[in-house]
Amino acid sequence: MFWQDDTPQQGPEIVPDLIVDLVFKICGRDLPSEHGYALSQALASILPWIETDPTAGIHLIHGAESGNGWLRPADDQLLQLSKRTRLVLRLPQGKVDSARSLSGQAIEIEGHRFEVGPARVRPLNPMSTVFARHIAIEAETDDEEQFLYWAAEQLDDLAVPARKMLCGRRREIQLPDGPIPTRSLMLAELASHESFTLQQRGLGIGRKFGCGLFLPHRNIKAVNDPE
Repeated sequence: MFWQDDTPQQGPEIVPDLIVDLVFKICGRDLPSEHGYALSQALASILPWIETDPTAGIHLIHGAESGNGWLRPADDQLLQLSKRTRLVLRLPQGKVDSARSLSGQAIEIEGHRFEVGPARVRPLNPMSTVFARHIAIEAETDDEEQFLYWAAEQLDDLAVPARKMLCGRRREIQLPDGPIPTRSLMLAELASHESFTLQQRGLGIGRKFGCGLFLPHRNIKAVNDPE
């Protein structure tokens, strides 16, 4: 845990809709829990620019969960999709119209198929608490304390103070060249411009595989045992 007591400062005005989430309804039965790489490849076959646009990100798909979104099934289990399950892309505003062409497409992930429905734009929400389910870990930061200090340095490069941080257990995202170790990360007491910056810029590598993408969260106190 990384904890400092100071007050968020007002910062420069930023464009809140520079980056947005495009949220698609999907219809399917289930997906492999470990689907990040396969999903990125499937989407890139339809939207080739998504691989090369540095600001584009692909959220992992989440089914029925508990623990305020920190918990997922084991990596060898299937995610059960419900009517509320969504496919979410984090995109620059200028790519939204192109990305809408996913609607009506069928995506197949390792033999598991889902249909992509209509999409809506969801602006980023500058809440004072945000979390990322996966932040890629560098080799020398595998220890929890080292990871938090590394994260604080990365945040400093974005001019986002690390006032309060909480990280979860180590997990891995499987890629053809080998696994990427990750940890979840929550930050609290952010000013609005800091929250926007962090959600727009992200942290670390792996945006195409669900890493480094922050979401607004109601309260850091709501998490009892983050994973």
